[in-house]
Amino acid sequence: MLKRFLMVAAALTVFLQVGGASAQGAASDAGFKRFVVGGSFGFGMGLVAGDYEDLIAAREGADGMQDYTDTKPKFSFSFNAYFDFYFSPMFAIEAGIGFLGKGGKAEIDVDTGWYSFDATMWDRMTYMEIPIAFKLNIHNFQASIGIGMWIALSGETKAEDGDNSQTHEWNDDDWDWVHRFNIGPRIFLGYAIPVGPVSIVPGITWMMHLINDVDTDEIEDDVPGFPDADDIQVRAMNIMFNVGVEFGF
Repeated sequence: MLKRFLMVAAALTVFLQVGGASAQGAASDAGFKRFVVGGSFGFGMGLVAGDYEDLIAAREGADGMQDYTDTKPKFSFSFNAYFDFYFSPMFAIEAGIGFLGKGGKAEIDVDTGWYSFDATMWDRMTYMEIPIAFKLNIHNFQASIGIGMWIALSGETKAEDGDNSQTHEWNDDDWDWVHRFNIGPRIFLGYAIPVGPVSIVPGITWMMHLINDVDTDEIEDDVPGFPDADDIQVRAMNIMFNVGVEFGF
């Protein structure tokens, strides 16, 4: 066992040394910059993982609606600014601030025999995002893993039934159902394309809330006995395609 462990440790050491040397060489050719500032625009999908149908049924006060609800992703956007500090050409720590759209989409198709109801519903929230991550850069391939902190700024629900459309801006009572602060994992993969003094960085970002978005205590207070709030687990998740610009100095 000890022999195997030493062999694995030796192989890992050689790999890191070779990778570090390669990164050093690439950075040396391009001119190593310890400080990097950047900004990005993103678009992609916002969706709700978990019991979104149960949440809609509870919030709308329609027991059984979850049996007729099909949830889907919605279009989302993001804007971010960030700063990287490179300990070496290969490793950096990154911090930033941005704004991100989250939420979900639901197709509701109810036909009980007594009445029928077809509608599309969107929940749209805008969050301020504060990401902190460790970043790896090898031959311009970038990967970062860290945490995101999100603070809700605004929310609305839009319902569309044929030609009829209604939009409801969330008030304090609506926000009682949702935790306005959340935290969770955030992973980015991208590639930096040098263009003169800057780099263009296309990439993809995945993130998800760790804290259950549903404030179960408030649901139990607002709708006594319906539903069993402890059984509703809802977490916002995003998959975003990003295009960024970086400048090192």
